[in-house]
Amino acid sequence: MELAVIVILIILIGIGAALFFVGSLIVVVTAFGHKQYAYGVLSLLFFPLSIAYCVQYREKGAYASKFLISGVLLVAISYGLATLFYKF
Repeated sequence: MELAVIVILIILIGIGAALFFVGSLIVVVTAFGHKQYAYGVLSLLFFPLSIAYCVQYREKGAYASKFLISGVLLVAISYGLATLFYKF
């Protein structure tokens, strides 16, 4: 049972990280498309800045924010469950 829970949590964290990565790449493409080169380069080098782009430009980053938010939530919930299950 323990091994199955560990595998499921690792898969969920991996899916969440992949969603966040895809959302960050969409932000990079969107930023370059709207000629905001600074955000494009900085988001490519440091992925968490993608969230700042989506907050600042809500209309332009609406599609990417769906991926970013779902990825962050999935990783956070999976990590919370992992610490809850394996704290004791």
